[in-house]
Amino acid sequence: MPRTRERKKAPVQALTPLRDTLQLGARVYQALVDSIVGGQLLPGDALRPEAIATQLEVSTTPVREAMQRLEGDGLAIKLPYQGWFVREFTEEEIRSLYEFRTAMESFSVRLACKRITADEVTWLHAHQLTGEDALRAGNIDAYRLYNRELHRAILRAARNAHLLAVTGQMALQTELLMARTIRISGRPTKAIEEHRRLIELIETRDSDAAANLMVHHIMSAMSDIFSPPR
Repeated sequence: MPRTRERKKAPVQALTPLRDTLQLGARVYQALVDSIVGGQLLPGDALRPEAIATQLEVSTTPVREAMQRLEGDGLAIKLPYQGWFVREFTEEEIRSLYEFRTAMESFSVRLACKRITADEVTWLHAHQLTGEDALRAGNIDAYRLYNRELHRAILRAARNAHLLAVTGQMALQTELLMARTIRISGRPTKAIEEHRRLIELIETRDSDAAANLMVHHIMSAMSDIFSPPR
């Protein structure tokens, strides 16, 4: 009787390696997001895959993957026979997004007044000092990150998963427009004073005043976008 051939265990190396383009696509995407939100790429600017690939020293494949993600996130649009462009928001789209933010963030600050911990309040005060330092130094990128993380911290302190999920869907568009207001002359100074007062109201659990201030804070930022440059 012939001997049964002993089967060898498949080596781990038999697994197909992950393609580098998957990792490159994520890195290209993040580089483009940072440039759009940071203002290096402006609304209406063309996003040419070949030029971007040359600058980032990659092939056009991960660039095109990144473009599709940007389009899905609402930061870029693709026009037939013309290519991709950084998205330009209409006045109606901006108003709609800021009305959405007003409703979500004023509600979140009400919940935060009830649910925030002492450690989180301490963090907000420390983070506020970080923002003030960035503003004094004229470091707009650092101020933009401070601004984003402050609003996110208040949303997290609300401890409502649905709020986080819904606002997360619009996070990049919101961040893009927030970054746009930061570049408006005088806006960061007003905003940081409102942030300081907001933290004080959260600490004293004054939910009505905190919610009203959040409404004012967001809607005044929208007004600054629509105001002609001075």
